Amino acid sequence: MVAFKKLRMRFSEVIGQQEVKDRLRKSFREGRLAHALLLHGPEGCGQLTIAIAFAQFIACTQRMESDSCGQCNSCKKFATLQFADLHFAFPFFNKPKGESIISEKTTCDDYAREWREHLISDTPYANLDTWRKKLDAENKQLHVSVYEAQSIINKLSLKSYEGGYKFMIVWHADYMKPETANKLLKIVEEPPDKTLFIFIANSLENILPTILSRVQSVHIPKIDAEAIYQALLGRAMDETRAKEIAHFADGNWFFATQLSKTENPNAFFSEQFQHWMRWCYKREVVQLVKWSDKMHALLRDEQKHYLRYVLEQLRHNLVLNYTGEDIVRMNDSELSFSVKFSQFINHLNIEDLYMEITKAHDDIGRNAYSKMVFLDLSFRVHHLLQRKEG
Repeated sequence: MVAFKKLRMRFSEVIGQQEVKDRLRKSFREGRLAHALLLHGPEGCGQLTIAIAFAQFIACTQRMESDSCGQCNSCKKFATLQFADLHFAFPFFNKPKGESIISEKTTCDDYAREWREHLISDTPYANLDTWRKKLDAENKQLHVSVYEAQSIINKLSLKSYEGGYKFMIVWHADYMKPETANKLLKIVEEPPDKTLFIFIANSLENILPTILSRVQSVHIPKIDAEAIYQALLGRAMDETRAKEIAHFADGNWFFATQLSKTENPNAFFSEQFQHWMRWCYKREVVQLVKWSDKMHALLRDEQKHYLRYVLEQLRHNLVLNYTGEDIVRMNDSELSFSVKFSQFINHLNIEDLYMEITKAHDDIGRNAYSKMVFLDLSFRVHHLLQRKEG
């Protein structure tokens, strides 16, 4: 018999998001549950985690007031992802059919093993970059194909195996091709009885209006820093370290867990920022090229967090330049560097620095080639740092 690892995903395991959980439970208890939901919010806020916990809550045969029981047969099947009426769709790339031939008929079923490992080993808080690495798809185009849409229709047209609700959770619905979304319109608008669609996306920007008009939109905010702090304490972490990580994670639980594996959660970013600013100012091209390669090797989520860290450090340096150290929040290493560096951050360049770094952050979020993004940004920062007050 195969021994399955377990996925603990009751509402009690969801980090924070109490208001969202209350809203979903209330809609179900009062019989006002929409047949299609769209959970959208920033990376690491827990959309997929909430979706699975909500499905388990609905399917639980010994449901409590605020959570699934975790003990009934349905809950046990959820814990091993063996609940027959729980289905997932997610971005993938087409698998080779034969030698140098790509099969356009690839569906999520072809990645069932990898998806299960992604959920259980990497946790439902993991991001698209982690999924890409698991698929070894760094330079491949991910999508949810029209053949996957037909697979979804076929699965949901069947009678419920478990005798209750059927769930279709579509992770990163913004990766659906237009023809995929269009093929799903009818079943999303008029699903079989006791069928719940839960679409998940980081934003609404790339969701087709025809899909948006057929779903109930639920915004999932960043996780409150206090909730992350308490969750880290629950992992036997000391208070000082938990507070530092909770602040630096910026509402992203997956990133918080990654930071918890490092001795000093912001030591790497701090070191890279200081080197980068020196090399930018001096326009040391060779060093900047090597540095861009190093940043390119990071996960896309880490790249974006680094740029947010840079924005925060620039703001502190601006304040330090004009008011002194009393009201800046920096550790010893950051302050030691910034006492001298802050003179180069002023009202002549701060607005443009913010604009360039924010643009780079957005470009990376749109899957731009990060090595070129960081190198181009470096040269732009060089010119901006030369603007000095007379």
